[in-house]
Amino acid sequence: MATPASAATETWKVGSPVVNDTFARTVASGFGTAELGGAYTSPVTTGLAVAGGGSMSFATPGTARQALLSAVQIADVQSTATITVPALPTAGSGLYFGLQARSDGERYYQSTLRVTPDGSVYLGTARVDGSTADQTRLSKEALIASGLQPGQSLQMDLRTRSSATVTIASRAWVVGGAKPSWQRIATDASAQRLQSGGIGVWGYLSSAAAPQGLGISALSAAPVTSTSANPEPEPTTQVPAPTEPTDPEETPAPEPTTPAEPTTPTTPTTPTAPDSQVPSTGRGSAPVGSTSYAIPAKALYVSPGSRAGGSGTLASPYTSLAHAVDRAPSGSTLVLRAGTYRESVVIASSKKLTIQSYPKEAVWLDGSSTVTGWKKSSVGWAVSGWNTGFDTSPTFTKGASDGSAEAIKFINPAYPLAAYPDQVWVDGVAQQQVASEGAVGAGAFFVDRVGKRLILGTDPSGKTVTASKLQTALAVKSVGSVVRGLGVRNYGNSVYQMGAITAQNDAITFENLVVQDNATIGMYAWGTGVTFANITATGNGMMGGGANSADKFTLKNSVISGNNVQNFNRMPVSGGFKITRSRTVAFTDNDFQKNTTVGLWLDESVYNGKVSGNRSIGNGATGIILEISDTFSVTNNVIASNGRYGLWIGNTGNVQVWNNTITGNSMAALQLTQDKRRQTNVNSAGHDRRQPLPDMTVPWIIKNVTVSNNVISGAGGGCLVCVEDQSKEFTAEQMKLTLNGNVYQRASANAPSLAVRWGQGAATAKSFATVAAFTKATGQERRSVLVEGTAVTTAGYQLTPAALVQSALVVVAVPSSIAGLLGLQAGIAPARAGSLLSP
Repeated sequence: MATPASAATETWKVGSPVVNDTFARTVASGFGTAELGGAYTSPVTTGLAVAGGGSMSFATPGTARQALLSAVQIADVQSTATITVPALPTAGSGLYFGLQARSDGERYYQSTLRVTPDGSVYLGTARVDGSTADQTRLSKEALIASGLQPGQSLQMDLRTRSSATVTIASRAWVVGGAKPSWQRIATDASAQRLQSGGIGVWGYLSSAAAPQGLGISALSAAPVTSTSANPEPEPTTQVPAPTEPTDPEETPAPEPTTPAEPTTPTTPTTPTAPDSQVPSTGRGSAPVGSTSYAIPAKALYVSPGSRAGGSGTLASPYTSLAHAVDRAPSGSTLVLRAGTYRESVVIASSKKLTIQSYPKEAVWLDGSSTVTGWKKSSVGWAVSGWNTGFDTSPTFTKGASDGSAEAIKFINPAYPLAAYPDQVWVDGVAQQQVASEGAVGAGAFFVDRVGKRLILGTDPSGKTVTASKLQTALAVKSVGSVVRGLGVRNYGNSVYQMGAITAQNDAITFENLVVQDNATIGMYAWGTGVTFANITATGNGMMGGGANSADKFTLKNSVISGNNVQNFNRMPVSGGFKITRSRTVAFTDNDFQKNTTVGLWLDESVYNGKVSGNRSIGNGATGIILEISDTFSVTNNVIASNGRYGLWIGNTGNVQVWNNTITGNSMAALQLTQDKRRQTNVNSAGHDRRQPLPDMTVPWIIKNVTVSNNVISGAGGGCLVCVEDQSKEFTAEQMKLTLNGNVYQRASANAPSLAVRWGQGAATAKSFATVAAFTKATGQERRSVLVEGTAVTTAGYQLTPAALVQSALVVVAVPSSIAGLLGLQAGIAPARAGSLLSP
């Protein structure tokens, strides 16, 4: 079968061209002969011409154009095309352009660009086996550009290579912009995989659009060869990434006759004011039942039920969400009436929907059901016929056992049933799962998987007993879908399922959702441009939420609190929120509070992140972690009263740490640790496999870290600021660390005993009892103050009046890259150190 794949890890060399065509000739019908590559062949030459560039015209919308260079027969190849879109399509699914490899005219690999009427540009990949009806989609569409203007040009690369399988990689960008990394990568291991063929191009215009065309200004192709000794390494990962969604979706294929209209995702839409309802605090979801979203004229209505019925009108609503999703056309808004929806629903990739609650009505997606039929047993009360069969694997791979190394064991031996998704409540009070029938007592339950019984230790007489029977609430697989204004609770999801509610494609928005009391992970995202806004995620078994391979991801105005109630190990993953292998991400104005382990964790090759305006307070482990990643701004956060470190920076460079209040954490306020992990290590665990190996945008080396205008306070951990290199390779000076303008505070001269520990690579670290000694020896912190004994922050983490005066004397001017994040003017010092957040 054909399966999505992660990015190739080897380095590939592009050879001399076998195709080169600038279309600098005149041909009235067809494309004629390329400058290098031979003559083009086409099923029909109508609509193809060359005059100052190639052109495909569609006088009759709903028709396709195709041209093939069959004289070139090549397997491992990188081909490039440059096209111009003279006008945006007027209607329908869009204007399409395809670049083909290994083509014989009927069977080929094709990477397809789709331009929509609003200027959005999507990229997808397929293998075509002779017709539109016989093709395999190899990767879901990715939104690669928006706001395309008439007359702008797009460039596209397609690479195919093979050994036992064929790897197909593609990328596209607006000409004049930076060339991106590979955006769509898949492998084809099927018996139908293609071995060799020619280079082709193709175009299609939606049948709903007015006639138009597109231009082709360049086409080239060259062989690719591996430059690595072992060209096909498969990286092993510490935490396996979730697989990409693979629900089928047709991509239009070239035909000499009129193809069927493609069913593809439509333009993404994000809710904007006045629709967006934000609670008065600005953080977390509005209470379920309090939002009031505008209802479009053609909205469809839904009420809770278990059977397919209704017509979708206000008077006769659809009687289940699943039925409504099945019946609604793409682009619809589904308005859910009040009630509890005990369903597990998938929104297919071909159907963009908005799902929202009816104004001021409470809507819950609930994975539990009432359990009746209890009979007294030898140790309590039992109900027979219990056959949920939930997978209990503790890792992200279904059926896999826990890791063998301590650093990658998910399960804490003190909580051996953490990954068991079974959940039971008596009158709303959660019961504790135990490992044997003999251990059942009041407040506990046991699942007898062999005898298919559920055994309860609390007398159910006169009480309502509910238990999780469903595992996932909503899997959203369509570009641009929106879910808002409802609650998700009590789903018994296994770890490998990633979340009770998941965003599995691009430009999806979750807004004003309460996600609580689910067995493992509350919510999860993989896809470009996903936004989680005004979310409350609490009481989930393993983690409030997470994301992987989620470029341009945003979490904002949300409350992630009280998660990991099942006490999974801190490593490799648990707590509030963790994101991995993603680029250009933003975490702004969130609360990460009282999670049993880490508050916020950015790990495994995250690149270009903004962490601003957050409060990470009272978590059981570290407040905020930046690990084996690169390029961050950490500004205006309160990181306080956490059970381990405040801010921990490990193997991460190019970090700007400005105006944070880091106080009251059990260990060091600021810890910088370098270890032996490097991108240059073979098969580096944690490498973003969409990027080349090594990916030197994230070398996993601490360098160029600036720490200014912060409050750095604490009593434990041995030092307020601790810098160490466990690999014994770099001194703090070689790491190019800059500290200046900070306010330090400690309980006494001995708590902690060091203001700064300054790593010296293989030599003994330098220890400085005071900031003044640190400044004298290193030249760092020329504007700073150390306060001993007297607190510099209030109970609400604001500076005391005395500390305000002291900090005003030492703060330094902020650079332009930071000023906007703080709401300040570049080159001007703020009025005080520490976070500028209001109490």
